[in-house]
Amino acid sequence: MSENAPPGLTLPRRILRGLVLVLIAAAFSLLAAFAWPHLLGALRYAPKLDRLFVALHQDRVLIDGLREQNAALADKDEAWALAQDQIWNTERITGEGTLQRAAMARPASQHLRDVVQASRGLVTHAFLIDAKGRMAAAPFPSFNYWQFDKPKFHYTFPLGASARDVSWLQLSWDGTHPVCWRAETMVDPQSGAPIGVLALEVNYLKVGYFGCRETPIHTEQERATNHVKL
Repeated sequence: MSENAPPGLTLPRRILRGLVLVLIAAAFSLLAAFAWPHLLGALRYAPKLDRLFVALHQDRVLIDGLREQNAALADKDEAWALAQDQIWNTERITGEGTLQRAAMARPASQHLRDVVQASRGLVTHAFLIDAKGRMAAAPFPSFNYWQFDKPKFHYTFPLGASARDVSWLQLSWDGTHPVCWRAETMVDPQSGAPIGVLALEVNYLKVGYFGCRETPIHTEQERATNHVKL
């Protein structure tokens, strides 16, 4: 019986070993399926997004749009901007109005619309915000004219050149896919002074975790309201 015992004992071990190998292979397959979109985003789409920002920081249409609005609205105060914001929101709710329509007809807005289309799904919306936190250009309808107390302005323009804000994950403006907003200070190439902010709505399904890594880590209040306590 001693000669027959080892085969009887080795069979369950072989089955167990096979099950373990199957489980390991399944775990690796699951890990690869989960990690691959993020690795592809890091290797292909995040660098493409970086290059897009580099180009737009030098874009004459966007720079001129910021210069023109900063000059044209230099004497307008916060109360005026908040009144415009109320009109803007009313137009958003009704779906019709001259303020947003005029903003989206500006050359900088039309140019951003072309940028979004040329990105082939990498970028799905964009804002250009002036030096006082007011909307300067938008290719599509948006929620607010007054951007001064938003993280995308608060964590960029006041901090000067090279400042960046990357939001938490949210739904795109049209509600079709997850996105993050990446905003960076725009600098006048002639004076070297900050003149506004460029914010792009970035497709999370393209760039993955590494392209939408939240920076800085925002507070729960900021995530819930999209406002900064000033």
